[in-house]
Amino acid sequence: MATTTTAQQATKERKRTAASESVEGCCEVFYVDEDRVGRVRDAMLSDDLVEQVADTFKVLAHPTRVRILRALAKEELCVCDLAQVLGLSISATSHQLRTMRTMKLVRYRMDGKLAYYSLRDPFVVALLEDGVRHLTGEEGPG
Repeated sequence: MATTTTAQQATKERKRTAASESVEGCCEVFYVDEDRVGRVRDAMLSDDLVEQVADTFKVLAHPTRVRILRALAKEELCVCDLAQVLGLSISATSHQLRTMRTMKLVRYRMDGKLAYYSLRDPFVVALLEDGVRHLTGEEGPG
């Protein structure tokens, strides 16, 4: 039991020992608040969900896709109109839309021979607007 007590004391001592070098924005001593760590660990997302969220952000990290989101946030557009707005070929526009459809960001409906695209979920518009506000320093609603 003395070994366990000594090991526990050594661990506590290491947690409070000053770091050998000071790094800006970093703790000057090593101390772990086990209660906080436990609460935060309990609130963490599953690995699978983290991967899905990261994949969604990867899709959103393309300038053309951001432009598509902005356009579709205004109104539903057929592929031809969207290509015209973006200054891209129909093929290039369709390629980006297919990627976004796979990630469940957009959907389409056929009207005769025209494919009209719209956003699947308004969350992406809020995310885009929040990003713009963050970069421009504008205040958000409310």
